[in-house]
Amino acid sequence: MAASGLALGGGIAAAAPREDGEEPAMAVPDARPWSPSHGHVDVTWSVDTSQKLVALTFDDGPMPKWTPMVHDILDAERVKATFFMVGQRVVRNARLVHGRMDRHEAGNHTWTHVDLAALPHQDVCRQVRRAHNAIATITGKEPRHLRPPFGRLGGATLSAAGQFGYDLTIWSIKMLEKTYQHDPPQLVDYIVNNTRPGAIVLAHDTGNEDRLVALRNLVPMIRGLRARGFEFVTVSELMMAAGPPPAPVQARGA
Repeated sequence: MAASGLALGGGIAAAAPREDGEEPAMAVPDARPWSPSHGHVDVTWSVDTSQKLVALTFDDGPMPKWTPMVHDILDAERVKATFFMVGQRVVRNARLVHGRMDRHEAGNHTWTHVDLAALPHQDVCRQVRRAHNAIATITGKEPRHLRPPFGRLGGATLSAAGQFGYDLTIWSIKMLEKTYQHDPPQLVDYIVNNTRPGAIVLAHDTGNEDRLVALRNLVPMIRGLRARGFEFVTVSELMMAAGPPPAPVQARGA
């Protein structure tokens, strides 16, 4: 497993303890010799690049009102993004994405938005497979990036990603909607001033009402980042721009 980039304001959350006291599923799902279809899985928080590229990502949709709002803004500003979709919502709200994904990338955010870190390998595989099939069929785009809900990585998440040839995409900076719910200009400044080349920005196109502070201020964020020289790309395009990784940092006390 290769981890790309460093977190700049968001990252993965630790797997929540299971109520039954058992440990989360291991990355090797069988005691017998086992190998996934793809023996290598990348986990990416951000991309090492000197180019001023940034990937906007939106999780948890598609859902009425929110998702069309995001698409309208991105179309008006001519911005690409990556949508990490929940499979059952894609099926239920297929009309929301028909004809609207041409410039955008589709990512897998599981079938029901469940915490994969608490599931065994076969259950994770079912979540990923059902979502993959729904997203590919309805959008016409076959997802290649999996974002585990809540950013939680468990062993079975890795083994299932290897099974289906997915890379795992987390984020390096996220919208702090609760923090700046009543101060939108500060949220805009936070995103514009803290985004670095190769950043992956986390937003949502559904959820609690406080998240609307981010969506309603996407335009000044986009224009502020463009004023700093940033170009908006999909996650896959961002990864293609990756340069050589920086030298390893010596751990203190090692």
